[in-house]
Amino acid sequence: VSTQSTGDVLYKVAVARGEHRDALEGCSVYQLNRKVAGVIMVVENRNPNRWFRISCDSYNTSNVVSTRGQITTCDWLPPLSRMIIMILTQLDETCGFKIQSSYKFNLVSECPVEEPRHKPAIEGSIHRA
Repeated sequence: VSTQSTGDVLYKVAVARGEHRDALEGCSVYQLNRKVAGVIMVVENRNPNRWFRISCDSYNTSNVVSTRGQITTCDWLPPLSRMIIMILTQLDETCGFKIQSSYKFNLVSECPVEEPRHKPAIEGSIHRA
């Protein structure tokens, strides 16, 4: 199974069963944390003309591991795109876990050239839904 296929499935499940939050004009955040040992965080930019910047800080977590290798991320999504920004998974099943995240949003006409599109990088990973 390819990472693209797995990403598509995880995206669809998170959108269908996750908690939905409207962020800015045509942009949404979905969090699936029921019946999973962790959380799947998905973002959609349905705005046809603007870039969507989202920063996620899972500052108050314990006993989890991130698919991005960090618990703080920053991503620029082009118009009419989507992605899995992060999956946090319970590390030690014998202990409980805690996840607390905050988001910051911005909507702009162009992505700044001096700033990376994804921090940390996501090249060739499941995050491209």
